[in-house]
Amino acid sequence: MTLGRRAAIGHVFLGIAVSPGFAACGGQTPEPETAAAPAATAPVPPSVPDIEAAPVPDDRIRVLFIGNSYTYVNDLPHQIGRIAESLGVETPFEVVSVTPGGMTLSHHWETGATRRLIRQGGWTHVVLQEQSTRPLDDPELFYEYVRRFDEEIDRVGAQTVLYMTWARQARPASQDSLSHAYLTAAAEAGARVAPVGMAWQRAIADAPDLVLHFEDGSHPEPTGTYLAALVFYATLFDASPVGATAARWSSGFAEHSARQSADEIDPLPEATATRLQEIAWEVVSSMAEAPADSTGAGW
Repeated sequence: MTLGRRAAIGHVFLGIAVSPGFAACGGQTPEPETAAAPAATAPVPPSVPDIEAAPVPDDRIRVLFIGNSYTYVNDLPHQIGRIAESLGVETPFEVVSVTPGGMTLSHHWETGATRRLIRQGGWTHVVLQEQSTRPLDDPELFYEYVRRFDEEIDRVGAQTVLYMTWARQARPASQDSLSHAYLTAAAEAGARVAPVGMAWQRAIADAPDLVLHFEDGSHPEPTGTYLAALVFYATLFDASPVGATAARWSSGFAEHSARQSADEIDPLPEATATRLQEIAWEVVSSMAEAPADSTGAGW
C-alpha cells in the first residue's frame, strides 16, 4: 500500500527477564484476569547505576513503550506510525517496546532492565501501560509506580504519557473508575494521558455493534487497536487524525511464546474509520482543555 509522503518509522521490541511467576505470561499468552499476587517475601529490586543519558532529540518523536500485551497485540506502535505516514507526517517516528505479556508496572520496576533503558535517554516520550485491572484492584500501588517511573523519566528530560486502557467487556461500568485512576495519577505526576479507554467508551456508546474487544473480552480486536492508535497519534503529534488511513493490522495470539507479526487486513469502511478518527480527536482535545479534571465527567 502506498501512503503519500513517508514518515521514517523505526520499531524495536526488547524482551526482558521476568520473575518466575510471570514467565508463563510472556510472548503471546493473554494477560491474566487479575494481576498476580506479590510474593510473600518480595526480592530487593536491583540497583540501577547512573548512566550518561543521551539528549532528547528535537528532530524526531522517539517513544519508549513500557507495558504488556495490550500494547503488543496487533502492534499498536506500528499502527501509530502507519497513521502518521498516511497523514503525510514528515517527522520521523521511532519506537522501542518493552511489553512482555501480563507485566505490571511494579514488575517492570523490579527487573531493573526497564529502568536502565529509560536512563539511556534519547526519548521524547515514555508511555506507561499498567496491567489492565491493577488501577481498579490496587490504585495506590498503581499511583506509587507511576510516581517512581515518572521520576526516572523526568531525569532524562522525556515526557511521561499514561496509556489509559479500557474496561473489560463484562465490566463496562468500570471505565469510570479506570479513567479516574489514570487521570489522578497523571495529575499527581504532571504526566499526559492518552485517553484510549475514554475513546473506547464513547465509540461503544456511539455504535453498540462495534467490535473492539477480542473474544476473550479483554484484549483488543484490530478495530480496538486502530482506535487506540488514533488516540496515541493525536496525543503524541498534537494533531487531528481525521483523514488517516482506514487500514488495520492484526496479530492475535500465537500458541507459543514467539510473537506473531501483525499483518494488514481488510480496512475499515471509510465512514466507520472517519467516525473513530473524530472520536479520538474529540476525546484528546477535551482532555487538553480540562487536564486537571480527574473525574472524566463530561468527556
